[in-house]
Amino acid sequence: MDAYSTKKRQEDGILSMALNAPNRVQQRSLSASKLEGLKQESEMAKQWHKKAADDFILTTSNCRGLQKDTKESRVWGGPDYRHVPPRDGQSSEYKNQLQALQRIGSEVTAKQEAIDKAMQNDYRQVRNTQPDTTVSSLQGWLQKYGSPRRQAEPEERWRSTSFKQRRIPGIGPSNAKTVRLGAGIWRQRSETDLKGTWNFLSANSH
Repeated sequence: MDAYSTKKRQEDGILSMALNAPNRVQQRSLSASKLEGLKQESEMAKQWHKKAADDFILTTSNCRGLQKDTKESRVWGGPDYRHVPPRDGQSSEYKNQLQALQRIGSEVTAKQEAIDKAMQNDYRQVRNTQPDTTVSSLQGWLQKYGSPRRQAEPEERWRSTSFKQRRIPGIGPSNAKTVRLGAGIWRQRSETDLKGTWNFLSANSH
């Protein structure tokens, strides 16, 4: 997790409660270790690709030289050999690199399995969590977990807010209030834009 994500979670009243829990710290450590393994695997794959491309050029030139030497071998005097035998140890270098890639791939897979197991334990713990009986009102919930950073103000379009009451001539302020629904959980249906019919946003709307 980068510094920006950590800062945002620390500022959140709910996410900060489990941010430094032992299981979350373990998951972040495994994720960071897995990411380093993927980076190392990617770098080794790039080196493998470069070495294979260079060896392919040399092998192609060597094969063409062998074809010319084979053709000239039927001529009196024999060819001026261009073909050279493969370099000693070349196959073992490829074998060692392949084994290193396989080892890193196995480590990454094992870490991913550990992450999946830890997440399953988290899901099981969440499902078994009992409701918080210490909070019985919205005000108590806000005191315990913190107030939203977006306040219900006319300038804040994501929150629903009440407009100022209209004044009726000769009577005074009206008791009726006009509410502007916030864009955070409400949306206006396209076919009823002018009528002002609203419905909840779905999970796929964002």
